Parts: sequence; structure tokens; C-alpha cells
Amino acid sequence: MRFNIFILTIFSCMFLFHSCNSCNRPQTMDNLVIDIDLSALADESVYLEMGYKVLFALPTPIEASMLVKNWGVPYPALLNDPANASSYLTVKKQALNLGVYITDMTTAGIYEQTQTVLRYKQAVMQLIEALGLKAAADPSRVQELEENINNKNELLRIISDIYSACTEFLADDDRDFYALAMLAGGWVEGMYIATSMLDENDPANAEKMRQIVTDNKLTFDLLWFALGDLDVIPDEAVYLMLDMSYLAHIFGHQTLLNVPPSNEPRGSIDNITPQFFADLKRHIAQLRHTFVRK
Repeated sequence: MRFNIFILTIFSCMFLFHSCNSCNRPQTMDNLVIDIDLSALADESVYLEMGYKVLFALPTPIEASMLVKNWGVPYPALLNDPANASSYLTVKKQALNLGVYITDMTTAGIYEQTQTVLRYKQAVMQLIEALGLKAAADPSRVQELEENINNKNELLRIISDIYSACTEFLADDDRDFYALAMLAGGWVEGMYIATSMLDENDPANAEKMRQIVTDNKLTFDLLWFALGDLDVIPDEAVYLMLDMSYLAHIFGHQTLLNVPPSNEPRGSIDNITPQFFADLKRHIAQLRHTFVRK
């Protein structure tokens, strides 16, 4: 029950669409204590309170894509090919890449690449069907998406509604790990897109690098905690945490791997040096490659 409250509150909140121009939530996490004691989330009221903090303080993949668009960079040509959807045969891969593809579809929507959105819609629906989640995206919802293909705000709202419905169905079906895998796929893809767009050696990007790291740390914290808090941790979850272990080390968590500390001064979460960002970017790219590999 505790885990389901965590899932249904955190995950549905994090992927609800809200326009950055119309909401009153802060756009950075400067006013939020990042180094919270996650082990203190021991009762339902604290879980719900944290859910609201996530709703009002954290960026979603939609916002990560908006951030890149607002930087004035061209449409990223590094998204996962929707033709790969049929190649993901395990449930873990399908869940991870459902998160990846929803983020990619969101990015295409923000850049108003309507034909690309439709291609990603096919990939998303293929994985939704493979995961047994068709009730989360009924025909009327899909038709609504197609009818609003040229209405960016409405399109993004529908995409977020579909994602939220998928996570809810997975949690209700006691497939908590796969809901977490969806979040991991979306988070990694959003970070991959954002970090790939920045040259860490350009001093003009210093504030953008700081924003990316600080705005996304708590999302990773919650994901890492939730994976370790599963009532029964399946082998797939252990393997996912092993894949994510170096990132956990970078973000200051105890990991499943004995990651040796580097003697090179790379900075920290509080001091985003070019070397620190390059290390983070490299490991995000490696993890993303692991996720989308057929």
C-alpha cells in the first residue's frame, strides 16, 4: 500500500502537463532542499507531501524538452528511431522504451514536428499493446491526439494523460517495477537530450549546466529510492540499479557497485565544473545506449 501511494502520487504528478508560462511553480529547485532524508518517508502522509513537492518543484520530460527548445537549439536529431519499437521483446525493455518514446514524442510535439509525432505515436501504441495497457490509451484518446496534432498545448496534455494512465494501470496491476522502468526511460532520455545539446567547455553554458543537474537530481533520488524500496526486488530491478550505479555515485548515493572515487577534481552537485558535467553527460549517454539497444 505504501509503495502504491508513492507510485500513484509521484508518478501521476510528475507527468501531468502544465505550461511554464501559466503555472505558478518555481522553475528551478533553488528554494527546495535537495539533500532530503529519503529514508524518512515512512508513512502515507509524508509520501503524499513529497508527491505535492514533486508536482510543484520538479521538471518533467516535457519541461526538459521545453528547456532545450527555449535555448534556441534546432530540433534534436538524436532521438530513438520509432522503427526500433518492434525490436524490444522483453517486458523490461518495452517499459523502458515506452518512457523513452513518450519523451521523444513530447520533444517532437514541442518542436511542432507533426509527422514525427505521428510516427512516435505508432511506436508508443505498439509498446502499450505489448505491455497490455491498451485500456490506458483507448481509441477515442488516440483519435483526440490525432485531431489535436497541430495544437501544441493540447497535444502535450494528451500525451501526459496517456503516460499517467499507463503508470496507474501498471501500479494497479502490481507491476510496480515496470512503472519505475517507464520513469527511468523517460528521465534518462530527457537528460540525454538536454546534456547532449551543451558544450561543457563553453563558459556561456555554465548556468544551463547547473540548471540541468540541480533540476533533475531529486527526480533521480526518488527513482533510486523507489527501486530499492520495492517489497520484492526482482532481478530486473537489480540489473537496472547496476546499470544506474555510476549515476547514483555521481549523485551521492550508496551504490550496488564499488565505484572507485576519482582523484581528479571533478566538482560536485554544488560545483558543476565542466569536468563534472562531461562525466555526467558521458554516463547518461552510456545508460541511454543500454536502454535503447535492441
